[in-house]
Amino acid sequence: SSCLAHARRKYVELTETFPEEVRFVLETLREVYITDARAHQEGLTPELRLLRHQAESAPRMAILEQWMRTQFEERRIEPNSTLGAAIRYMQKRWPELTLFLRVPGAPLDNNAKGF
Repeated sequence: SSCLAHARRKYVELTETFPEEVRFVLETLREVYITDARAHQEGLTPELRLLRHQAESAPRMAILEQWMRTQFEERRIEPNSTLGAAIRYMQKRWPELTLFLRVPGAPLDNNAKGF
């Protein structure tokens, strides 16, 4: 299943091996989840939630996407390393993982609660 929580877990497992890189990814995703939680708390309609995510989360996800590309392009990370695998997993599923930036009501992940 292509959900952010699942992609995120792959990074969590690498916290000790790649602390700096993993912190960046997790903090970016944390902000996206905070935006989502606030939208739900405020009772936003799916359309307004979408606009909120487009304003707040889209720039964060764009920076994350660029960061992933840079890791490989500048050979900072070996594609076959564990972190490389986590990045490739996310890149491969990017269209599904970012559905919440395009489709009203699309969930961030398949766990109703997130984390």
